[in-house]
Amino acid sequence: MNKKKIALFDMDYTILPYDSLIPFAGFVLSREPWRFHYIFAFLPACGLYLLGLIGREGLKRAFLSILWRMKRERVEELAGEFAKTIAIPLLYPDIMQDVRKLRAGGFHVVLNSASPTFYVRHIGAADFDAVVGTEVVLQDRMPFLPKIAGKNNRGIEKLLRMPDLVPAATMATITADYPALSKNHSEFLPDVIPGSIAYSDSSADLPMLRMCETAVLVHPSEKLAREGKTRGWQIVRPARPYSGTLEKYVRLCLCLIGLLRLR
Repeated sequence: MNKKKIALFDMDYTILPYDSLIPFAGFVLSREPWRFHYIFAFLPACGLYLLGLIGREGLKRAFLSILWRMKRERVEELAGEFAKTIAIPLLYPDIMQDVRKLRAGGFHVVLNSASPTFYVRHIGAADFDAVVGTEVVLQDRMPFLPKIAGKNNRGIEKLLRMPDLVPAATMATITADYPALSKNHSEFLPDVIPGSIAYSDSSADLPMLRMCETAVLVHPSEKLAREGKTRGWQIVRPARPYSGTLEKYVRLCLCLIGLLRLR
């Protein structure tokens, strides 16, 4: 097993107070407003998702129709600008201070996110040793529904994307039981990595949280907070740029249609 001290961080709602896809869409619309067309693919996809007819991967592909016919070079340019001007200034200062302290203390610090790698790598470039995200395929001209190489990087997938860090026995168990674990990992108990730490806001990250010796929950749900308390996990609630759930969703909805750039 790898002997590195490791620190694992989720991104959306963990180091960043929003789902990053939405401010990314708002940023793209601010630069190319005609791309509002994407909402006519995304809203029907939301309905199909709620009916159980498509999964999160399909929903993400529909959302990324905002990039339709965009050149690869333009996608990469916008991804870098989005990270620099929108996402990085929004990062929680308290959590990023922990990131830097852990890295200075010799930890191998990994940003492991379900969001697209093409912009996550820009967000994490300065402060993380490694970045893992959902591998959206950047083509010379982006198709209406961008392709994803592999799986949406969520839940048990996050462990599979770190084969050099995850204990071999845990990797073997995931591989053997993948069909079941990919659908429900609620009872999965991976081998614990001594001296490791994980940060997340989401129950989707329970495999990653349980794998680490120490865990920090960022604005967790009541259900996740209950498990955290039984396990002695730390709970932190850094200041957010909105006063409550209603304001958050109003801001996100305005951002979706290009009427607000989150910053």
